[in-house]
Amino acid sequence: MTKLANLNFRIARLRYLMKRVQSDIRLLTNAGLDCARAAMRLRRMQADLLGLIAEREALACPA
Repeated sequence: MTKLANLNFRIARLRYLMKRVQSDIRLLTNAGLDCARAAMRLRRMQADLLGLIAEREALACPA
């Protein structure tokens, strides 16, 4: 698997996992429960996603 294909796979997988965490947050909020841990996990995932996207852009457009 090429580096670009690997990055695309990791980005797609992370987006899938983020949707699950967002769903968990929605369920916790609707039940009136604390969702702080899930929110922290989602923030970390968002930061990871931005890093992966930046890495992919660097591969696509070398300076």
